[in-house]
Amino acid sequence: MKNSTARKLRPIPTGYLMVGIDPHQKKHAAAAMTQDAVVCTKFKFANSRQGYEVALERVRAEMIKASCRGVIFAIETGGHYWRNLAYFLEDRGIPFRLISQFTLRRRRDGKDINRRKNDFRDAEMAAELLRTSDFTETRLPQGVYAELRSAHSAYFRLGKERTRITNLLRGLLDSLFLEFTQIFKDPCGQTARTVLSICPTPGVIAHMREDEFVNTIRREHQGRLMRKKLRALHRLAQGSIG
Repeated sequence: MKNSTARKLRPIPTGYLMVGIDPHQKKHAAAAMTQDAVVCTKFKFANSRQGYEVALERVRAEMIKASCRGVIFAIETGGHYWRNLAYFLEDRGIPFRLISQFTLRRRRDGKDINRRKNDFRDAEMAAELLRTSDFTETRLPQGVYAELRSAHSAYFRLGKERTRITNLLRGLLDSLFLEFTQIFKDPCGQTARTVLSICPTPGVIAHMREDEFVNTIRREHQGRLMRKKLRALHRLAQGSIG
């Protein structure tokens, strides 16, 4: 454990200003801290190239003011908003370390009895974790590997989001139209979505003749129409408990 801590601290020279970052969609929060745990300044900057440039100017000014020899960033890795800033810093040759959101949360909850949570508090805690060497060794993927990893992460997130939406829709249908999923196993399918957008309740379907219902869906639907399922759904709607 001591060897691991010493190995992590070695790349951080003495006299460096440590800047903790709490990333967000529109604005990142930053807190600059010296190696003797004195917080020099706190500020926010836009999540854009111009915002990053403004932040660097602010940090350089604070570095000179605090008589520091250099600067190193500590970026919390919650969500995905940290990536653009990390690649920006890497392109500029500015050192940074990644701080696990779980490590930060445990440290924050352990030290803050009031359980207060704000952006600057997390940014300050990120700098503190860098100071105590509780960070992740930084190695950003590059080239084709970076693109592949990004695409896989996006695919995984979209899959989780689709599952969440499907489960939410199933829950709503259980109270509004219980028999719907007996016919359409996937309520997010093309025909199913067309039906729900036009006839969201069994009462609407039941007040229509079978052919009228099928023709109504056909006019609004694009692609292959599952007529047998539509007719079966119409029959179930007549005696639905929804």
